[in-house]
Amino acid sequence: MGSRSYDLLWGTTLRATTISHRFLDRISGGRLMRRFPGGAQVVWISTLGRKSGQWRRTPLLGVPVETEDMRGWGIAGSNAGQEKVPGWVFNVREHNEGTIEIDGEILPCTFTEVTGDSARDIYERLIKSWSSYRMYERNIQRDIPIFVAQLEGTTTS
Repeated sequence: MGSRSYDLLWGTTLRATTISHRFLDRISGGRLMRRFPGGAQVVWISTLGRKSGQWRRTPLLGVPVETEDMRGWGIAGSNAGQEKVPGWVFNVREHNEGTIEIDGEILPCTFTEVTGDSARDIYERLIKSWSSYRMYERNIQRDIPIFVAQLEGTTTS
């Protein structure tokens, strides 16, 4: 669990994947890589950097969430199973308003961290969309934070 070699391997892979994803997104005008291999939905979140004050755009895998209390997209701060919590998590904890882009449509949202059964349900759905989430959970000792990018006009109780 949480080995340095795992973090080095997956951290390098994650950075290379993210760089490639950003490049393909930019050259295609957002038309390529809207889905991950296997069909998982790619969402882009834009968050305000807590230290820099600059907007940061990050590709993640997401699953739709619709309950009586909220409507949006579930995302996880898994960081490909590395012990280090991804930077966007700290950003949304500090500034919870941003945007989410799904299939080229940019929507304002509020990032809400969820716990308990709600978080477990979202994580299970993420595992179904991308089985590596199961491995991520096994390889780290920290809890994986789960958020809903809650679309404007919905509320939480």
